[in-house]
Amino acid sequence: MDINTVPPPKFASDFYAEPESERPQFLKILCILSFVASGLLLLIYAIGTLSLRMNEEIIGTFWNEVIKVQPVLENVDPIIFFHEFGMLCIYSLILNIISLIGIIMMWRLNKIGFYIYVFAEITANFFSLNLNTGEQNQAYSGLVLPILIDLIFIGLYFMNLKHMNKNKTQINN
Repeated sequence: MDINTVPPPKFASDFYAEPESERPQFLKILCILSFVASGLLLLIYAIGTLSLRMNEEIIGTFWNEVIKVQPVLENVDPIIFFHEFGMLCIYSLILNIISLIGIIMMWRLNKIGFYIYVFAEITANFFSLNLNTGEQNQAYSGLVLPILIDLIFIGLYFMNLKHMNKNKTQINN
């Protein structure tokens, strides 16, 4: 191969680029599933935070419909209920953003993203548990599936941890 036939690099960074690490197919699938779930949760929590903007009149008319569906909530103060719900949505929104940062870092094969993801997911589950401990006769069965899914994803990401680098990654797509 003649040196004159090799095209010059387009950018100076191309000349100094290290060989790219290969992202495993399984890690790609995990990250894509996590991106989709995180995007949906961001949307849901963003909408949920709007409950903090509701005035007493809107809450009153809306609460009558809630009582028809859930008569158990008849003795609950609707103002406090919507405030606590909105605050939970804000906390969950922040934790979901942190989780998304971890997913992006894992997509780029940055190992620290795994630990950020684990922190955000476990903390989010503790918020859900604390929400349920405040109410009597609350069934915890609705929390089992999200916790189980989080544990499965954490385990699957852990299995891919060996493919992630400790330092800045070379994959940019």
